[in-house]
Amino acid sequence: TNFVTDAKNGTLPSFSIVLPQGSGTGPTSQHNGTSMAVGDNWIGQVATALEQGPEWGSTALFITWDDCGCFYDQVAPGVNADGTPQGIRTPLVIVSPYAKAGYTDSSQASFASILAFTEQTFGLPALSLNDAGAYAFSNSFDYSQAPLPAIPMVQQPVISTGVVVQDPNDPT
Repeated sequence: TNFVTDAKNGTLPSFSIVLPQGSGTGPTSQHNGTSMAVGDNWIGQVATALEQGPEWGSTALFITWDDCGCFYDQVAPGVNADGTPQGIRTPLVIVSPYAKAGYTDSSQASFASILAFTEQTFGLPALSLNDAGAYAFSNSFDYSQAPLPAIPMVQQPVISTGVVVQDPNDPT
């Protein structure tokens, strides 16, 4: 709840996990029945606070979702290092002054990749077999480039129609 204030003040901890408001179907979750615009605006507030804060020069923001409705994906889910199956692919966006601008990293990654990036960045040992063997986004960053400037976020208008259309094939 203090992330935006802490980012603006330069008082963030070394590692933060920021989740949408409320439960899995909270107002900023972007799940069925919620406004995508409200969720986009919330993500924009988080990114803006980082980009305008004093810690921007040493920050990496990983924006990802826990699902994406990608049932049409032509790529079969992978298998983790411990043999457990992965789920469908989900989008991930990296926001950082050292992220390669306009770059698409096609390396196979998982949620454990964010943990692997963190462990490698801070010189920490792996917590499990999965993060020990996970891709840590090494191709997505260029630490020798001039730091990228902040990109202004655009707030989307939120229109409440009072009507929610649910996909008849979605059981949630």
